[in-house]
Amino acid sequence: MDENDEIFDFEQAYDEEFTNESHLLSDELIINHNDNYSNQVINKVMKNSLIPTKDTEPQQEQQHQEQQQQQEEEIVIDEDDEDQYDKFIPTDSEKIKKYKKDQEYLITVSKKPPTLLTPPENFSPVCGLIYRSSFPRIENFEFLLKLKLKSIICLIPEEYPPENIEFLNKNNINFYQIGLSGNKEPFVKIKPNLVNEALKILTNPENHPILIHCNRGKHRTGCIVGCIRKLQKWSLSMIFDEYRKFAYPKERPLDQQFIEMFDDSEIQNLAFENNWLPLKW
Repeated sequence: MDENDEIFDFEQAYDEEFTNESHLLSDELIINHNDNYSNQVINKVMKNSLIPTKDTEPQQEQQHQEQQQQQEEEIVIDEDDEDQYDKFIPTDSEKIKKYKKDQEYLITVSKKPPTLLTPPENFSPVCGLIYRSSFPRIENFEFLLKLKLKSIICLIPEEYPPENIEFLNKNNINFYQIGLSGNKEPFVKIKPNLVNEALKILTNPENHPILIHCNRGKHRTGCIVGCIRKLQKWSLSMIFDEYRKFAYPKERPLDQQFIEMFDDSEIQNLAFENNWLPLKW
């Protein structure tokens, strides 16, 4: 070796490489954990190069929040499908307690029941003493009392809330639950035999006045009411116009298909036997 050749100092090069704070560690670097000096250098590099600085940390945190928000929005979109739309969500227990407390206070002060009545959403008379609505909440009970109901038919399969059961028992209202599955593309899921069971109850005057409801008072209730209109000999165009009015903005073609194809011959005979048909105008 020529004496003019520079001798390469491996130890110096090693030290310069790892003390450079802007240098990122290579994934292929073999670390000798028994070497205290190497561990100190690595800790220093990790602290200054791999961990975000004060300037970059808020930016990364903001990006994380934006990603999380985007994921939550996607979940909301997913939960906005037909299954979630039909699903019953019970009233918050704290809201129920507060409502009862407020009502008791009003009665104590005024010495009479509240005069402000709130009907359930999508409430409407159907015909005679048959009514329809969305799921009755505790704030709707005073309104329902004015109807002097004998019966209520619930078309959802979920367990009936305790406050509703208490209301039924307190006012001697008969309760029928016929759990229907909503019609969702691409299949018709409502079972005709269950619809027949509901119509048998509805066309029996001994059960009147009667309220029929599902969750939103749109689709399952709309199918039952559409079948009642067939018994009344409404035209399909009139039946579908009424259905769309209550189902807006989520009209379901399969519901209208079910109404059109429903065989009401069995119920017609029963309705005549119960003297519900022909209807008296």
